[in-house]
Amino acid sequence: MTLAYQEDLVDVLWKERPQLSAEPIWILEEKYSGKSSAQKIEELRSQMKKEKATIHVLTSLDDIAWLLNIRGNDVECNPVVLSYAMITLDRFYLFVNENVLKDEVKAYLKNLSVTVCPYNDIYTAVLQLRNQKVLLETGKINYAIVKNLDSSNSIIDKMNPTALSKAMKNPVEVENMRKGHIKDGVAMVKFIYWLKQNVGKETITEVSAQEYLDNLRSQQEGNLGLSFDTISAYGANAAMCHYKATAESDVKIEPKGLYLVDSGGQYYEGTTDVTRTVAVGPLTEKEREHFTLTVISMLRLGAVKFLYGCRGLTLDYVAREPFWSRGINYDHGTGHGVGYLLNVHERPNGIRWRMVPERQDNGILEEGMITSDEPGVYIEGSHGVRTENLIVCRKAEKNEYGQFMEFEFLTMVPIDLEAIDKSIMTENDVKLLNDYHKAVYEALYPYFAGEEALWLKENTRAI
Repeated sequence: MTLAYQEDLVDVLWKERPQLSAEPIWILEEKYSGKSSAQKIEELRSQMKKEKATIHVLTSLDDIAWLLNIRGNDVECNPVVLSYAMITLDRFYLFVNENVLKDEVKAYLKNLSVTVCPYNDIYTAVLQLRNQKVLLETGKINYAIVKNLDSSNSIIDKMNPTALSKAMKNPVEVENMRKGHIKDGVAMVKFIYWLKQNVGKETITEVSAQEYLDNLRSQQEGNLGLSFDTISAYGANAAMCHYKATAESDVKIEPKGLYLVDSGGQYYEGTTDVTRTVAVGPLTEKEREHFTLTVISMLRLGAVKFLYGCRGLTLDYVAREPFWSRGINYDHGTGHGVGYLLNVHERPNGIRWRMVPERQDNGILEEGMITSDEPGVYIEGSHGVRTENLIVCRKAEKNEYGQFMEFEFLTMVPIDLEAIDKSIMTENDVKLLNDYHKAVYEALYPYFAGEEALWLKENTRAI
């Protein structure tokens, strides 16, 4: 088989192909990024020297946006910029549509000694390289770029150094994420309150509930849109992990059973991703049991302490034990890495019980990494439950055994006490839930008044 890479055959055949997105680029200020682009580039070049690379070709959009502290709107829900980058030990070439660069951005890039080149010139630039040691990740780069490299060059095929650097959020980013999650929590509380008050009294469907929540999130200061398409699922539809409500599938939310919503936002203060399952009326014993097991699992994982060097593979059993001990399982990872005002799925950190090499999410859990904690139960034709918080990894004590690590919950959203079966919880499980709700109430109560404030207090009470 021969693959023709010298020409874009799709472009030749698709006569009415839409133009590439060309949204304006904007600069992410250092009060949000926590580190200057100049410093990030310097650190990248240090990594290049360690790998004995003379040039680095970078095509993953979130890595480029992170490295230059720029953001855009070229991919739905991911504030990235259509671009390529080529970095030497003393030069930086950014291949981008110049029409997206305002004067302020041009001056900013010039100050970083970044040379701006036409977007498609990456192919000719790579073609001209000779006798270089090229650091690139073949699994994250297109075929034509690799094939355009002359045989005099040697390829160092390794994960982009920016992937790990980007995942280890600095203290400014972590503090901003705390603030962003409070804003997100306010939107979620308003939504759950509205849903509980109105289900069965007015017509609420999966789609209308989704639209209501999306609008609440958009009203939060600094919100820049969604971080992914909201999953709004009632009853049996929630048993499909990645269900998407459409006009064709939309169902009315009845005042009985469970409703699941998995959603997130993009803020100047970071990226959020939260799932809550809500009792919208009377529950069966199984629904209540599965809901409670999911909460137990999520809280236990969030409270785990471990020695530095652990990976998600090590910790996943903490989350699954409550299910596995009852012969139950969920067929998805327990957690994925989350970017800072970037992609809601980010490597190299993740939490799952078995290796999935192509996901590249089994990295050592480092301080500052943000990961989702999202166990669930899915019963086909009946119901689905998932509870998801984001957790940030941080250092605990260091002693003769080594450096211990722990997690901190970033997500600040109540867990539905109406669905809890306390009888299957241990004393420590109850304490974990009560401690979490105390933190939620203290974080959110200043933003509420009247009936909503009373509801928040009641629904974060100790049990």
